[in-house]
Amino acid sequence: MRRQKKLYKLSPKSIWYVIIRNYMSFRRLFKISIFPNLVDPILFLLAMGIGLGSYIGEINGVSYLIFVTAGLIAATGMMASTAEVTINAFIQMRVEKTYSAVTMTPVNLQDVVIGQVIWASCRSLIYGGMFLVIAAFFGVVQSWTVIFVPFVLLLSGFVFGLMGMIFTSLAPNRDYLNYYSVLFIRPMYMFSDIFFPVKNMPEIVQVFAWFSPLYHAVNLCRGLLLGNFEGLIMNFSWLLILGIILFYIPVIITQKKLAY
Repeated sequence: MRRQKKLYKLSPKSIWYVIIRNYMSFRRLFKISIFPNLVDPILFLLAMGIGLGSYIGEINGVSYLIFVTAGLIAATGMMASTAEVTINAFIQMRVEKTYSAVTMTPVNLQDVVIGQVIWASCRSLIYGGMFLVIAAFFGVVQSWTVIFVPFVLLLSGFVFGLMGMIFTSLAPNRDYLNYYSVLFIRPMYMFSDIFFPVKNMPEIVQVFAWFSPLYHAVNLCRGLLLGNFEGLIMNFSWLLILGIILFYIPVIITQKKLAY
């Protein structure tokens, strides 16, 4: 096997081949994966949005059902993207040696990494979009601006894809992926304005929430559901900045860790 010692210019064509390869693999398991990816948000929608929402009524002038649904749309995208770049990516890197096989072709390792991150973004769109369609039947869509939610799912999915790929590249074995879930994903899930407004929480929690990409994705989805543009530019800008900052980090780490 050959060892890649330097970064090459990213090839859009090679990245596209990686995305197509992942799509073809995903297509075979799509029917099986629908249930586990959508059952959790649907149960939360029924239990929290409809069940608890009947007692709470409104939060900050917003129906609790809409408040929770917006958060669950963004969170569903996050979970779908994270699954692709943690468990799936680790298996391809370390177990099945898919990365090794692909880099025997003209496709370089950085194309594989970025291709997988972009595919994770697509998975965020697929599952987050499917949940949005389901939630629409509960009357949560209040504005035509909801058509921009898929773009939020793509951007946030890309950011979560980069974050997950960084951790996966550093993980010495599969068990370490649990640390990423426990230390990063679950805290973001609980403290990113999904089930309650964090502005009523202690200041340290508010600071954590502000740096969480999920917090900004949630507020973007909520604003677009309601047609409320307040703070949308700031939330979008933070996600975009994170994507730019993190873009090459998983590529560099993977390049050093994998001896192909």
